[in-house]
Amino acid sequence: MSMKADDAGGSNHNDEFIQNHFLDFLEACFDGVAIADADANLIIVNSAYERMSGIDRTEVVGQNVGDLVKNGIIEDAVVYHVTKNRITTTMAHYYRRTGKSLMVTGSPVFDKTGNLTYVIANFRDITQLNELRKQLGGACDDDSDGATLYLESGFADIPDYGILIHNTQMKQCVTKALRAAQFDTPVLILGESGTGKTKLAEIIHKSSPRAKNSFISINCGAIPENLLESELFGYEKGAFTGADTHGKIGQFELADGGTLVLDEISELSLSLQVKLLKAIEERKILKIGGTVLRDVDFRIIAVTNQDLKRLVNERKFRKDLYYRLRVIPITVPALRDRRDEIPLLIRYFFDHFNGKYGTHKYPDHTLMKVLGHLDYPGNIRELKNIVERLVIMSPETLITANDLDVVTLESENGFLEASFDSHASLQDFLDECEKKVIATIIKEQATLRHAARRLGVSDATLWRKIRKYGLKGTRMIEHREPVRE
Repeated sequence: MSMKADDAGGSNHNDEFIQNHFLDFLEACFDGVAIADADANLIIVNSAYERMSGIDRTEVVGQNVGDLVKNGIIEDAVVYHVTKNRITTTMAHYYRRTGKSLMVTGSPVFDKTGNLTYVIANFRDITQLNELRKQLGGACDDDSDGATLYLESGFADIPDYGILIHNTQMKQCVTKALRAAQFDTPVLILGESGTGKTKLAEIIHKSSPRAKNSFISINCGAIPENLLESELFGYEKGAFTGADTHGKIGQFELADGGTLVLDEISELSLSLQVKLLKAIEERKILKIGGTVLRDVDFRIIAVTNQDLKRLVNERKFRKDLYYRLRVIPITVPALRDRRDEIPLLIRYFFDHFNGKYGTHKYPDHTLMKVLGHLDYPGNIRELKNIVERLVIMSPETLITANDLDVVTLESENGFLEASFDSHASLQDFLDECEKKVIATIIKEQATLRHAARRLGVSDATLWRKIRKYGLKGTRMIEHREPVRE
């Protein structure tokens, strides 16, 4: 009994000691630390945070992070995302006052009943790490379908392959790819242009038993049809007039033991589709002008932004090849379906182009908000191009929504001129963008419910916005489904 009593007394003593010296512990931390309450009001920041960010604690303690972002003191706040989503979140921030890039991780703290009580944010300086990654060639691969991104998975079970994974759909997509990687079965990667399909194919290869062997990627739409067969299968010497006297090794042979990626596979002619199907099924190829079948060990990954099922129905793509390739289909979601990744992508691309061009440009909260509302028909590639143009064309260090008049932003139906009237408010600009997006979607969808799902809002919210912007005369309004206000 006395032992238990002593233990209890020791525990109480330790608790008291920790409470009395808690602030001392925070000040002794080499990493920056900030603590906020459940409403995202900052309670404490330590000296390391001040050193890394260049922001004095008197500017932020006692303030709501939403107000700090709104007033331009900080660009974004991981604390806000944690209080909203109630999960541990990691983001990358560039702090203009110190020129440092920081990895910020926010963790929720709950009480015994499951209520959120605090958010603890940890700040780690990764400036030197980013510089080292660039020196080693691991920064941004401009030939990878626009999607080599800052590593920030937020999910412990997905390894680092240089692709941003912050969205649940993307996590499911990559998890599926990692499972498929362990087997040699064909994979069909679908998705819009610029979503990162080729990068996903590379992840499958790097995660497979073939990782140490060749990774060959060929764009079937970039090579003239009369040359594509020889490019894929090769040819024997003297196979045709003008042929190399030594013959040619095709991409299938180059991929022997490794992975062959056929991008834009929908562009293959029907005759080539027959030969491809035979090669996949028999693991043998016949060179042009050859008489002997050659054994080739390869893993095939097909990539397309086209609807192959529709092409099959139109007899433009062979049904047997379609089902042979579609053993494991993986659809990469469009950027508009993973908007929670847009702020992270924007910051990554600003960091990348600042390093590439020796600039020190960064976005303010108005620009972040506007870019977050766009639909990006060109997906990650389009966002990357927009940021690059802003870094090059904007004369100021702080880039705001006013600078968007130097770029033309593409919408799904033509062009959306994103000129920001200096006499108008940011909200006016956002309203105009929202109006154009809603007008486009309600023309495409048959019902209000379908349009609301496409936009990620409730039926009632969409109906209010339709009335707000005076979007009349559409079939959706004429045949509107009842909604609860």
